[in-house]
Amino acid sequence: MVAVFIRTASSDFRKTQKQMESCMPLVQDIEHKVYMEIDVTIDSDRPGLSQLISDIEAGLVKKVICQSAERISRNPVELGNFMWIANQMNVPVVFAK
Repeated sequence: MVAVFIRTASSDFRKTQKQMESCMPLVQDIEHKVYMEIDVTIDSDRPGLSQLISDIEAGLVKKVICQSAERISRNPVELGNFMWIANQMNVPVVFAK
């Protein structure tokens, strides 16, 4: 399955829609699941990211598509940890932007 990860720091639907529009052409007709975090800031709980990481570690995700690296996290340590886990599980991370 392909994972599409969407995160916004506000509840502005247009920002969510813009991220979806940039990611979905890369998904094509492949089975996918969208992981969303709406109105999430740096210090917020990250349930969408936590679920994505769990699914990667469980071998359910074969590729992650996200608009940009900062959508995964603006925290360099958190982003680095995510990228390390994806790399260890041989899951490519593709940025649409």
